Amino acid sequence: MQKFNFSRVGRSVLLALSTATALASLGAVAQETQPQPAQNEEEVERISVSGRLMSSAASAAAERREQPYVAELLGMEQISRAGDSNAATALRRVTGLTLVKDKFIYVRGLGERYSSTLLNGAMVPSPDPTRNVIPLDMFPAGIIESLVVQKAYSPELPAAFGGGNVNIRTAAIPLQTTFNLSVGTGYSSLNSDDGFEYAGGGDDWRGKDDGSRAISAELAAAQAQYGVLTPINIAEALGGINAGNLAQAETIVRELGTAFNRDIDVSRTSVKPDFDGSVSFGSRFDIAKNVVFGVMSGLSYDRSTQNIDEQERYYSVSGESLTPLNRYDDIKGTEHQVKLSGMLNFGLELGVDHRLETSTIYLRDTKDEVKIKNGDSIETINETNRSNTDTSITYEERSMLSNQLRGKHNFPYLMDLAVDWQYTDAKARRYAPGEVEYRYLNETQADGSVFSFLRRNQNAVNYSFSDMKDNTENLSWNAKLPLTLGKAEMTFSGGYSYFERSRDAQTDRFNFDTVGYSLQQLAGSFSEIFSDSNILNPDNGFKISNVTTQADDYLAAQMIDAGYAALEVNYDYKFRLNVGVRYEDFKQVSLPLGADGNVSGEVTDSVLLEDGFYPALSLTWFVNDDLQARFGYSKTVVRPDLREVTPVLYVDPLTDFKVTGFAGLKSTDISSADVRLEWYYDNSNYSIGVFYKDLENPIEAIELSGSDGNLLMSFRNAQSGKVYGAEAEFLQQLDMFGGDFGKLADNFFLAGNLTLSESEISIQRFPGANLTNLERSLSGHSKYVANLQLGFDSDNNQHNATLTFNVFGKRIAFAGVNDKDDAFEQPFNSLDFTYSYTPMDNMTLKLGLKNLLDEDVEILQQGEILQKRVEGQNYSLSFSYKY
Repeated sequence: MQKFNFSRVGRSVLLALSTATALASLGAVAQETQPQPAQNEEEVERISVSGRLMSSAASAAAERREQPYVAELLGMEQISRAGDSNAATALRRVTGLTLVKDKFIYVRGLGERYSSTLLNGAMVPSPDPTRNVIPLDMFPAGIIESLVVQKAYSPELPAAFGGGNVNIRTAAIPLQTTFNLSVGTGYSSLNSDDGFEYAGGGDDWRGKDDGSRAISAELAAAQAQYGVLTPINIAEALGGINAGNLAQAETIVRELGTAFNRDIDVSRTSVKPDFDGSVSFGSRFDIAKNVVFGVMSGLSYDRSTQNIDEQERYYSVSGESLTPLNRYDDIKGTEHQVKLSGMLNFGLELGVDHRLETSTIYLRDTKDEVKIKNGDSIETINETNRSNTDTSITYEERSMLSNQLRGKHNFPYLMDLAVDWQYTDAKARRYAPGEVEYRYLNETQADGSVFSFLRRNQNAVNYSFSDMKDNTENLSWNAKLPLTLGKAEMTFSGGYSYFERSRDAQTDRFNFDTVGYSLQQLAGSFSEIFSDSNILNPDNGFKISNVTTQADDYLAAQMIDAGYAALEVNYDYKFRLNVGVRYEDFKQVSLPLGADGNVSGEVTDSVLLEDGFYPALSLTWFVNDDLQARFGYSKTVVRPDLREVTPVLYVDPLTDFKVTGFAGLKSTDISSADVRLEWYYDNSNYSIGVFYKDLENPIEAIELSGSDGNLLMSFRNAQSGKVYGAEAEFLQQLDMFGGDFGKLADNFFLAGNLTLSESEISIQRFPGANLTNLERSLSGHSKYVANLQLGFDSDNNQHNATLTFNVFGKRIAFAGVNDKDDAFEQPFNSLDFTYSYTPMDNMTLKLGLKNLLDEDVEILQQGEILQKRVEGQNYSLSFSYKY
């Protein structure tokens, strides 16, 4: 297949977008937030429990009173004491948030499409091609200064705001010289059994392919020369179809088979303990009067291995019961993971009014997985003497590189005007070379023995080589001007933001043809069956083919021009009003490519153009020194992801379901309202609130009718939907008792939150998708989410312990079709324990225990298991040194 240079095509696509919309009224301009740490800390609510509870509670109370919009904040200390290793696991402790697949955050029960992520206030690309949001497990806890979750929209944020926005703020320039060193190890209860490995996999400690998995130079050259690798097509390229050219073409096809890595026999081996380590250094230097230069650097490495124990089934409906079409009750495997991250920040302070910072962040997350599925497909489900053994080898490198320059300036001589700005250039990539799938058939003989052989088929083995690259640029600035008029203190603010994104996604797929082999030949190991001698033997009729029915490659681009204006009025410290509006001009194109490398279908079907105004209002009433009430209202939008609007077929790596995009998707318009009451008393605080969201054209994942016994998913717009509920949280130091028990209880605190909500959706019938329930809950919505944390701090702060509990209500994994009920992911009760011992101020020993209840993840349909994953229990031990 001909491949494009997207640096050229991407610019052309963006230029075409601009030209196509030149006659439209180009909107004013907007701003994508790039708040600086010092500024943000006045605008968010801090829920930080570190050391003694009294100081953290006072900090939480002060910041909650000051924030204009409903938000939550997790600081470094709270993340550390809960034993959270990355941003995703930390965020599940925030009110109304649940964690899905250890990667994606659901806010108030809404799916990950309704949350968005910023990095230091900037929009950055996601290295996951199947999701618009960034997989938060890629961000190690060591580089995080704080996590800000804003659940009520404000106009300086991007208008693509559904349930909430997560701003990951990386460690800032330190106030003094710091040096941190940490090493740790871990183990999973699943790893008591031997794991799986293959030649070239499992021990790649760097998390980077050595080239053995990548598409070979010979294969790439053949594609460039011949295009489709069939004997007829190659013979035509050789000068015409005749006996001589066909014979030469068949030889070429066979020889190309030796260009694949076939040394991938799977074997068993003991599992090594996990290892993680991190080091960071930061300091400040006075280089002149009122001029300070700062540096902050960090590097972290994490290598882990976990065995896999799963079940998968797929059903048809028969009367009141379900009949299995696929049944794999014995799925075993091993996943090796390597995470590497680096950070380098520089800062320059020019007096107290000007600050410049640069930030470079590199993240790489590599997964190497072997999975072996024993069971029945639709072909063998009713045959007692036949079954399948499916083997898949999946390798992927996800990476992101972000370079950011930002500044913050105060101008006292210009009526205290404050300006901050940022420019971010970021690149994300998902590189998945040499993924392999093949199936052995197991036949029970008359004597009871089992004869296993690789299936004899034109598509007996499937190889795929995928590469997706995203490039983004993001520029924004904000300005604030304070004024005082009588008892009213006012702040006028405004800003502008420009975002540009280009994507090049390419996948090459190849099949091995074994029709000419004998069953005895196919009974060997993979490397034996596809040895050089067997491949090159003309009698075996071996062929490769890159002809598929799937469209895999596509090009895409986005541009967003945005601007906002806002006003804050604080009247006599009794009322605070925040009102503003954002305007966004959004352009997007996503172009599927055919086998010849040219655009497939009509270009106009792949273009999405829209603009609009997105207002926000927040009113705070300070009832007294301890009590305040809030009201908020906003209108926002959730737009379809690039992959969702591109009619290409792909496999969702989280579910293993086949998914195809739909070009006709519309954006979802959302109207939101929040009411919240907050009470602060001594060292404790409480809040309770209600919320409501109205969704127009919500995007839902639906199952399309298929015949191969496998799920085929796609996306469609429903007619309408709504989410409403209540949430409450508290932080209470247990110091209300007297006597000796009271002295002991004074060392404990209790924190928790609860969200109760309902959702409703009305969806119409679609061709090829016979939905069972046209009125139901939103996919991914949980009716309840609860978190509870019991903490202990010794008087000398040498001993700290935290017991945390998290649970969410069942939620629709995907909607039922053909009279089958909806499939629900079941509640998962998570109980974790962390203990820290600090014998000296600069040394800490930490023990972590995860999933103490030993719960499993289950998706059920009408009481039958669709998917089950054994999570296992995880244990970790780490040592850290701080200077």
